[in-house]
Amino acid sequence: MSGYQPPLRNRATTRKSVVMDPFQSRLQQRALRNPYKPHADNTSVRVKMGLGVLFFVGIVMFFNSGPASGTVVAPKLRQDGGGRYAALAVLPPTPMSVMTFNVRFASANDGWNSWDHRKEHLIDLINRYKPSVMGTQEGLKDQLAEIHANLHGNYERFGVEREANGEFEQIFYDTDVVTKLDGGNYWLSDNPEVPGVTAWDAPCVRMVTWCKFELKATRQQFVFINTQFDHRSELSRVNSAKLIWRRIQDTWQPDMPVFVVGDFNTYRHTSVYSYLTTDAAGPRFAEAWKTADKTIGDVSYTYHGWAGVDNDGEKAADVVRAANHIDWILYRPTTMKVLSTQVVTEARNGRYPSDHYPIHANILFPSTKDVPV
Repeated sequence: MSGYQPPLRNRATTRKSVVMDPFQSRLQQRALRNPYKPHADNTSVRVKMGLGVLFFVGIVMFFNSGPASGTVVAPKLRQDGGGRYAALAVLPPTPMSVMTFNVRFASANDGWNSWDHRKEHLIDLINRYKPSVMGTQEGLKDQLAEIHANLHGNYERFGVEREANGEFEQIFYDTDVVTKLDGGNYWLSDNPEVPGVTAWDAPCVRMVTWCKFELKATRQQFVFINTQFDHRSELSRVNSAKLIWRRIQDTWQPDMPVFVVGDFNTYRHTSVYSYLTTDAAGPRFAEAWKTADKTIGDVSYTYHGWAGVDNDGEKAADVVRAANHIDWILYRPTTMKVLSTQVVTEARNGRYPSDHYPIHANILFPSTKDVPV
């Protein structure tokens, strides 16, 4: 359809008649009000009006398309950093999955449980559960490269070693599901930007690797933080939890979905867990195991020291409480829903893929109509 056209009778007499049609009269009045911004001619104005009408009709048709009939679904608007607004179509909840897995560094001292004996099972396990995003702890450079080379699909990974020739807190992500927007690393010390330093009575260097992702299906964004707290120093664990929370507050908006996963080397009854989940001064994260609609693998310990369900602590533990999990999937309790969480306890011929069980959670991201914009 073309732009506005005056009635034929008026258009034919425009050049000869002293009386202007209403369209020209409005143009002349506008020119008198804005003498330095005159319109070139009527034709250009009509073309612009026509294009505007077509654009408006196209937008309405786009957001009115779909299975529903007779109902116009108004687009949501999302404001970007420059104050501009972009249309955000209303989309249904989106499933994704996350995993945390302490893969145990490849040590020559592990004998029957050495990397060469268990790597096939470990890689196969990851391929079967196919996490959208996974945080690994303790992996060494060659070990992580071998995992990456044998994963099915289109995985990428991010993260640096915590010290020279040391372990990584590496993040793997499925590029068919998410797009990595940003990422970084910092160290758990009083000088977080300085690599490779120990702090707070910890005998080992400790660090965080994080990524900001966007779901390809809906363009919803979230942050994924992966870490391993110190195994000896309580002071280090407490200060590490506080540092992570400060960095989250300083970097992202309060409504940004955030996951914090890893090997926290402490139990649920400790002050570290309380600070992260319930204390007013802390982030008040939810834990996927506790909030899931369904839980699988009711073991009390997630670190089993190669003994699996036969370890001495497990035999004496109250397995229903799961009080001794030290590997957690924490998340900011927005409108995300945890469908299921599993402690994967499988073994092959009595051998486990690691001395920790991996934790896998199926997450349902909210419909875009529920997302703050």
